[in-house]
Amino acid sequence: MSLLLDRRVLENGVVVEFFDRSNRYFGDYHRICIDVSCRIPLSVEIFGTAGDAQDKYRNARSALGEEAVYRRTLDRMGVAGAEVEETRQKMLDEFCRANIPYMSSPEFPARFVAKEMSSARKPRHLFVPKP
Repeated sequence: MSLLLDRRVLENGVVVEFFDRSNRYFGDYHRICIDVSCRIPLSVEIFGTAGDAQDKYRNARSALGEEAVYRRTLDRMGVAGAEVEETRQKMLDEFCRANIPYMSSPEFPARFVAKEMSSARKPRHLFVPKP
C-alpha cells in the first residue's frame, strides 16, 4: 500500500509526487522505500514552434501514449525504528536538493520526453539461452 507523502507543483507546471512504500522487515529494522513519480502530459507545445512539432508530437503519442512518466525509487535498508521518520525526511531532502532544480527548468518536459522517445526506439533484446 502506498501513502502520498508529498506533492509539489514546480514552476514549470510539472507535478512531482512522493509515495511511501516502507515496511518493517525484521525485528525493529525497516526498509524505507519512496517512489517518486512525475507525469508529463504530451502536447504540441512541448516540441516547440518548429514546423515539425506536429510530427514529433504524433510520434511521441504513438510511442509513449498520452503522457511521459518519470519514475524513481529511493530505497534504504536496515533503518532502526527510532530513525525511520528522520531517515525518510533526509531521503526526501536529498532528492529535492539534487533533482528539483533540474526538474523545475522550463526545458525539463521537452528534454525528458526526448529521452523517453530515444529509449522507446531502442530495440529490446531478449535473453535466449543456447541449446
